[in-house]
Amino acid sequence: MTSIKNPSEQIICLRPEIDFIEFDAIAPSRFDVTYLKPDDPDLLIHAEKAKAMIIPAVGPKIQNEIFEKTAIKMVQVTGAGIDRIDTQFCERNQIAVCNVQGGSAFAVAEYCLGSVITLSRQLHLGNKGVQMGEYSTIRQTMLNKRMVSLQNQHVGIIGFGSIGRETARLFHLMGCQISCFDMFPPDTKEADKIQANICDLPMLLEQCDIISLHVPLTDETKNLISEAEINMMKPTSLLVNAARGGVVDESALASALEDGRINGAVIDVYSDEPVASNNPLLNLSAAAQERVFYSPHIAGITKQSWTDLFQKSWANLERYFDKNPLNYKQV
Repeated sequence: MTSIKNPSEQIICLRPEIDFIEFDAIAPSRFDVTYLKPDDPDLLIHAEKAKAMIIPAVGPKIQNEIFEKTAIKMVQVTGAGIDRIDTQFCERNQIAVCNVQGGSAFAVAEYCLGSVITLSRQLHLGNKGVQMGEYSTIRQTMLNKRMVSLQNQHVGIIGFGSIGRETARLFHLMGCQISCFDMFPPDTKEADKIQANICDLPMLLEQCDIISLHVPLTDETKNLISEAEINMMKPTSLLVNAARGGVVDESALASALEDGRINGAVIDVYSDEPVASNNPLLNLSAAAQERVFYSPHIAGITKQSWTDLFQKSWANLERYFDKNPLNYKQV
């Protein structure tokens, strides 16, 4: 029997339908969903009668015009970040903005752990060198760089929400000492589970060997890690940014990597995405680039995490249309 879609439950989705099909999270049959690209020239026409919108966490800003000229009163983000949305505008106009918290926590934590191991053990150099037929040369290079294990390393977690806590847990399982800082008082019970030391930001920066960022991009966190903060870090330290590009001053980080003021960085996010060719982090010397692990904003993306994020997003849209309290409401 064919399900009848409810004409009053029209949704604009700015990610392809194939994503939901491939990850076992198709839209409930009750919804009338129109799948569009964010730059579709007819977006406003299609969205005119829509009541809600579902969007990826990553992408260009959603213009306020789409809300001014439509009936959309709810935005569901299929991820944690809500920086694509003008939340102040939405709050003034009674437009609910919801994300999904924790759905990608394990995926991001796993990425941070794996990328730090890759960089600390110089595995990225070994992979490239062997492929280029430089087996003996690259092996000696890796030995000369004095590969470092995670055991007994001091890891600093900046942002102790669901992703930060999961990242801390995995590093703790690998034998690392954990310190954490958050702009809001961290959950002491969660910190106690992994014997984490709650401290201020300067202390964390000064003491830790690995510093991993897990904060949203807000006015308060923009350039949270800039030249002054980098100068507090150990010259042997690694910085991991799998949060948002704007949290780190990229010019300051590039300069520190070039000068050897820190030992390396894992970079999954950038101030502009797709990353521009003139980004200072892409214009390092060959020697400095060897101490960087780059990736294209994929830390939280796995089959398991996307399935969870998509299913929870549709479930929250059902709550909206059923007039039930929303989960993960940010505005």
